[in-house]
Amino acid sequence: MSIYWLAMKNLRRNRMRNISTIMGITVGVLVLLVVVGSGLGITSFLDRLEGFETGSNSVGENSSEKNSLSMGLAHYITSSMGINLEQYPVANKLVKLMRDLILLVDAIASIALIIGVIGVYTTMFFNEVERRREVGLLKMMGFSEKQILLTFTLEGTILGLISAIMGVILGGVGLYFLTQILGFSNMGVVLPGWLILMTLTTTTGLSFFLSLFPAWLASKNGFVGVFNPV
Repeated sequence: MSIYWLAMKNLRRNRMRNISTIMGITVGVLVLLVVVGSGLGITSFLDRLEGFETGSNSVGENSSEKNSLSMGLAHYITSSMGINLEQYPVANKLVKLMRDLILLVDAIASIALIIGVIGVYTTMFFNEVERRREVGLLKMMGFSEKQILLTFTLEGTILGLISAIMGVILGGVGLYFLTQILGFSNMGVVLPGWLILMTLTTTTGLSFFLSLFPAWLASKNGFVGVFNPV
């Protein structure tokens, strides 16, 4: 019996627990992508404002570079909303506040992802407790502690990978509709390839590391479960 086949078989057990874990991580990934993607779009919009008013000015003029963003934002607000912002430092403070808020919201979204991934540890811990007798029988059949460790670790890692893929798909769809509503045509800005890769690797990697301790317990406690049923 292959450890890979055993891991896939175990994924089909405790469906409700595994499904709830996948949903929790998927929501965390979805929130992270939408929030970070929206922040990238807003940041790109703010960066483009640097040349809104001073596009033809010399790049070497330090004073123009220093005030170009605030001037561009003020001019944009004045022309699009009819609000006269003659004090450019006010617009500059507004831009700084928006950037700080983006960083804060990104941090909160990262915490939401971490909380979702912690569900892998809880799920694998309960799986380890419920399968102690089974692990003991596997050891009696010739399975080594390393194979049992890999089986449980692989199971938790697959849970994280499936959740990450689902979250990326749903997040991409959500960002696509958001860009269509806001009239932002450059999808590559709000959902770049590095963000997708980082989300997949981070979620899968965290799931792997969080599965290690329950997997180690399973590899060590198997025989105890045979003679002392939980």
